[in-house]
Amino acid sequence: MDFKALYGEALDFELGSYDTTELFTTARRKLAVNRAQREFARLTQCYVREFEIPVVSGQGSYEIETVTGDTFVNFSRRPTALLRTKGGQLTRTPLQRHDVPWLDLHKPGWRDTGTTGVPEIVAYNPDGGLSVLVLTPRPTVAAGETWSLWLSFLATPADMVSDTDVPFRHAADSLTSLEPYHWALAHFAASLMERLRKDTDAVEKQLTLFGAYVQDYSGSQRPRGSHNRVGQQRDYLKPSHVVGAIVQGDPRV
Repeated sequence: MDFKALYGEALDFELGSYDTTELFTTARRKLAVNRAQREFARLTQCYVREFEIPVVSGQGSYEIETVTGDTFVNFSRRPTALLRTKGGQLTRTPLQRHDVPWLDLHKPGWRDTGTTGVPEIVAYNPDGGLSVLVLTPRPTVAAGETWSLWLSFLATPADMVSDTDVPFRHAADSLTSLEPYHWALAHFAASLMERLRKDTDAVEKQLTLFGAYVQDYSGSQRPRGSHNRVGQQRDYLKPSHVVGAIVQGDPRV
């Protein structure tokens, strides 16, 4: 489904209303659908980006969003690796992943700019509004070699703007495998819009339907034979304790 179909036809159906000018304005509909896209991506970890970041000798930190253009959320389950190319031969070395408090505790000299070599650890170090990756020790790129950091990370999908935009897109590409879950966005968006009618029963119903999509996707990603349960961070199937929070939510919607 494209953006227009979601904020138009799909929300018309779920809300039982064709209103786009009074209560359920087009602007509110669009905002709600984009918010739903972010929530589905956050809960399911479905939007994964992979990027290769050039490593510069002596440079220990790299601002992710400046390089990738994506909003970094967290590392994905896939390992981060150091790629070293020399004479056409590629060596791939997985890196340990930690955070800065762990480095401060276990590698107290990691901030020393004189400590250089082949990186063994990559850490996420949020700096104000920036998402920064730290390599330790600081890289010293050997003569004749080219190094890069291969990063797989959870990202926030870009908001849909054009009527022809589709959910979970990157540039001109979209995740077609997620098409069966597009209607989930209409359910979450409808739950936000129903606040305006102060219909808590309708809010509960829409959150429950949205939660079913989240659980279905999470279950489909479980390895066969695995007994590990993949759960959502918010239980939409027990909406009684969620409705108040939703009704008290973003006043812009």
